[in-house]
Amino acid sequence: MDDPSPAPAVVDIIRFLQNTTGTVCPRPCSRDRIGFALSSKDRVSLTCQTLEALDAEGGFDIIWNDGSDAPEARALPKNFHFRNAHLAEVNYDVRGGPDRSICFGLERLLHLGYDYVGLIENDVAVQPGWFQRLMNLFELAAADGIVCGAATVRSYGSRVIEHRSGYSINWGTGAGMILFSRPAAEVILRQYSKLQMSTASITRFYSRLFCLDLNLSTRDSAGRVVENDAWLTLDWGYTPMLYMHGYTSVGSIPSLARDLQFPPGHYLLNDYVRLQHDNAGLALRRTPLPLRQQYFTSLRRL
Repeated sequence: MDDPSPAPAVVDIIRFLQNTTGTVCPRPCSRDRIGFALSSKDRVSLTCQTLEALDAEGGFDIIWNDGSDAPEARALPKNFHFRNAHLAEVNYDVRGGPDRSICFGLERLLHLGYDYVGLIENDVAVQPGWFQRLMNLFELAAADGIVCGAATVRSYGSRVIEHRSGYSINWGTGAGMILFSRPAAEVILRQYSKLQMSTASITRFYSRLFCLDLNLSTRDSAGRVVENDAWLTLDWGYTPMLYMHGYTSVGSIPSLARDLQFPPGHYLLNDYVRLQHDNAGLALRRTPLPLRQQYFTSLRRL
């Protein structure tokens, strides 16, 4: 039996996946059209905070998909006056749950021909400089030879695989704040019914793909483990699906967004990526690889 040896570098694995799938993605250019699907349902105060933060910058369109019942919330798309962002479309009575709203938003943005397709929920507030930083993440990844399929400025430290120069390679980026390249958005929409994962299955996936030990479990608001295996919402499957199609999910260093719905003391409020001395290298423990020469062959079977 061969002696255990270090697993291949994360970037080498990503490049192998890109070569295997033939994935290519051009860098952002001035002609690109960027659109975000904003999902809202009541919670007027949170929606207003989200809108005010978004509207501090321009250069993108918003497709507003509302499923509200309250009259005040249903009137908000007509009453909120944008100064910088462009409200391209409002759709009312978008119902059926979060995933129906997400799929509707992706479908509309792709149908309207956007080059970059984003999702944002009405309980996330971005910070000044967020839009330029978000688009620059695609450039930073490309400079490393990485095809970025999804980027976010809502970056959680516990979801980072590796810190790079100015950005992170992530194992999970949810629907709350995410921007896909058009080809990556098409993959997610096409494969949406296949995104279901549990904490156990996503742990196995990253153990096999990157030799990572996620040590993942379901936690309460204080961060205490309440269940070792549980079904996850479908957006947890975005990043694994993208990796298997040759796309990488990246995040901003530091995070430039905050969650509005979490109560004080929620553990994720202390999990945002910040600029500090340890923003470099691997963020997760890796397991040794017993048969290194067979590793890339085994990836083809994933």
